[in-house]
Amino acid sequence: MMNRRSIVVIATVAAILAAVIPLLSIAGYARHRAIQVETEHLKAYSGWTLQRAEQNFSQARHVFDMLEQDAWAACSPAHIARMRELTIDSQSVDEIGYFVDGQLACTSWGPVQQDIGIGVPSATLVDGYALYLHITPFVTGGAPLLAISRGDYNVLMKHERLVDVLTDTKMTLGLATLDGQLIAMSRKADGALSQALARGLADGHDQDLMYASAENTHFRAFAITDRSTAFDRMDQELLLLIPLGAGMSVILIGLVVWISRQHLSPQGALQLAIKRKAFVTHYQPIIELATGQCAGAEALVRWRQPDGSFVPPDMFIPLAERTGLIEPLTDLVIQRVVDDLASMLRREPSMHVAINIAACDMQSGRFLPVLSRALRGAGVAPTQVWLEATESGFMDVNAARATIDQARQAGHAIAIDDFGTGYSSLSLLQTLPLDALKIDKSFVDAIGTQAATSIVVPHIISMAHGLRFRIVAEGVETAAQEAYLREAGVQFVQGWLYSKALPLEAFLAFYKARNQRRTAPPPDTEATGLTPPPASPSAG
Repeated sequence: MMNRRSIVVIATVAAILAAVIPLLSIAGYARHRAIQVETEHLKAYSGWTLQRAEQNFSQARHVFDMLEQDAWAACSPAHIARMRELTIDSQSVDEIGYFVDGQLACTSWGPVQQDIGIGVPSATLVDGYALYLHITPFVTGGAPLLAISRGDYNVLMKHERLVDVLTDTKMTLGLATLDGQLIAMSRKADGALSQALARGLADGHDQDLMYASAENTHFRAFAITDRSTAFDRMDQELLLLIPLGAGMSVILIGLVVWISRQHLSPQGALQLAIKRKAFVTHYQPIIELATGQCAGAEALVRWRQPDGSFVPPDMFIPLAERTGLIEPLTDLVIQRVVDDLASMLRREPSMHVAINIAACDMQSGRFLPVLSRALRGAGVAPTQVWLEATESGFMDVNAARATIDQARQAGHAIAIDDFGTGYSSLSLLQTLPLDALKIDKSFVDAIGTQAATSIVVPHIISMAHGLRFRIVAEGVETAAQEAYLREAGVQFVQGWLYSKALPLEAFLAFYKARNQRRTAPPPDTEATGLTPPPASPSAG
């Protein structure tokens, strides 16, 4: 028989093994599962990157189809006008070129006199499209763009548009051709690994990084992240598995996975941010050219992260519109603006603030009672609040008219924002009772240049004057642009020549400093555009 000491030793060893083996098994499973989950996570984002690339590629395909369905006299005014129209209408295409005998003959902005050949493509897609990865645009001469060629046409687009997918963790997204040509990346990453993934490296991980990829008939996409992201998941699972029993572990892990998915998904993160009111408004000063005074501001929403950084609006506004979260976000912006500026607006009756309204809200008019209650409670006059909507908000003319009529009866001025970048038409402007037109920065940039868009600006201004619209020019950055706009009779301007969008306290200081220097008497109400003008022929 074993003595007592031997029994104690064996029992102790058995107890230790009984304790250690399950822990090692749990740790091994947690590590395997964490890597698997993160690989699936990366693979999902690779797929979404492919979808984003295909969306942009489809817009290019549509441009080719529209141009090739008609017989054009090469580089005729009608031909160039059609290319320009398609460029403006497309969200992805920055320029269209037409080639004759392999030489660039004209673009969507006009004829080309220089000797520019079509060159050798970087890659050829399976259905006959050719890719040129680093093409300098003829008109702007800006950063190199991606060119897609078919037949006698090519279209230029920004590389980053192909990978602009909102991610829920820090990762790098990349896109390549099926033969391994790297097209675009969302941020810098290990060069050798990126090239290997572009050439078809299988999903996996090394000492520092994890990666996964996906491909379709045109492209290969990949996602790269730090390996520590997977081990963070492993640590969370271990903390839950070890102290709890098997049954409770199953319940809690299910709950944690559900909560994590809600918080980590882009929609869940945005929904939580709205619930926590993690948004602030910055204010882009609006300057009245006649007096040089700050007449008001455009309210711009910013999503503030816990570390103090901000998510760009072009990353979360489209998500909010797609998921229906734009409505509570609009309500939050309205409340923020009223809370921020109510006191100042009551003191400064000549001041106004412009609030951007989403297309769905402009169609439904749902936000008007919300705005009315907020202004009434703060004692702010409705005439001091302008409502801005992009052209898509007016596409359903009947619905938009009902909202506009209600808003104008309440005293608000209505402005069409980013004019000329969407699907606007003269009939739209003539049909709806609008009050103001905002000239998009892309047109202001062309002032004083040889760009083809420079000829558009005087036509927009003349049309707005003819319709008795007040005019606001966006993106003014030079004194020459300001002088041109003043001479052309534009009433209001905004842009970095005066100030970038400012936090509340900085804007209040700017307004005070700017208006203390005024040399002209205060403009009357009609000049500042605080009260909608009487009905005109443009009011339909």
